[in-house]
Amino acid sequence: MGLLKILASVALLMLLILLGLSFLLVWSNTHPPRYPLRISPANYGIPFEELSFAAPDGIRLRGWYLHSRTGEGGRGPAVILCHGLGASKSDFVELGAYLSQRGFHVLLFDFRAHGDSGGSKCSLGYLEKEDLLAALNLLQGKREVDLHRIGVYGFSLGGAVAIMTAAERPEIRAVVADSAFTSMEEEATHVLTRVYHLPRAPFLWLGKLIFRLFFGFGLEEISPLSAIGRLSGRPILLIAGVGDEAIPDAHARYLYQAAGQPKELWLIREAVHGGTLAAAGPEYERRVERFFSQALRVREEGNSHPPLSAPARGRRNRSRPEAPQGNP
Repeated sequence: MGLLKILASVALLMLLILLGLSFLLVWSNTHPPRYPLRISPANYGIPFEELSFAAPDGIRLRGWYLHSRTGEGGRGPAVILCHGLGASKSDFVELGAYLSQRGFHVLLFDFRAHGDSGGSKCSLGYLEKEDLLAALNLLQGKREVDLHRIGVYGFSLGGAVAIMTAAERPEIRAVVADSAFTSMEEEATHVLTRVYHLPRAPFLWLGKLIFRLFFGFGLEEISPLSAIGRLSGRPILLIAGVGDEAIPDAHARYLYQAAGQPKELWLIREAVHGGTLAAAGPEYERRVERFFSQALRVREEGNSHPPLSAPARGRRNRSRPEAPQGNP
């Protein structure tokens, strides 16, 4: 009898340890720290509007709106920029300024639980679709925006959200997704086994259970791979770093295979997670701009724009690797 009690106590202790560690993994990924990166369009000499708008569930979101600095006369194309997990709209001010100088209206915003936006929990892509939809609705209310020429750029988590949202909203006419994952369940498995060297079972099962208790929906519902086929007929550019260990380039390859035409895949050698922009250099902005110009048919204005006057910093699209914490 004494031995049975000892075994039962050991089993209970092991269960509590497994539950505690699984809870910590989920919590740390769904409650990312807010990094104090404060770079605004003003740092590049770009006029902008401060935005405050609500997601469907009432969470207050913050953003910046940059008018096209060339102007087409009448309504013009627009691009929404979506950051990665643990990052903010400040990460893509330089890209936004570049696009603004080349004929696009640009909207940058912070997802819930990031940057200046409200909320305390990140759902790893599911509710963030609603954040992007709120940004899209706001953009569609701008008189100078051509409603038939709206594109979305997203990095990492933002790329996954861009794909899933575009699958539901045909008004999004073109997508650039850099370092997007195929599914959150697949990415969670990768981080568990390759980053933390933990077994898939029981941690993935426990993590999925805890995540569902947190949010009321499951990790399996966050799947760009299942959604990307519904973009068929709309251009998509998939970007990945060959040296990315957080979201390996295999994710981009699988997304590319599942996507319909027209589609492009750009694999950047030696680029780690968050390092595609730095590894590609000026070609990154040029290629993203060229893609949107062709997809949204931006009228040629010439490219005699002066170089941006930017604050000194590393060129890095910052984000933590997605799910179950490792650095999402």
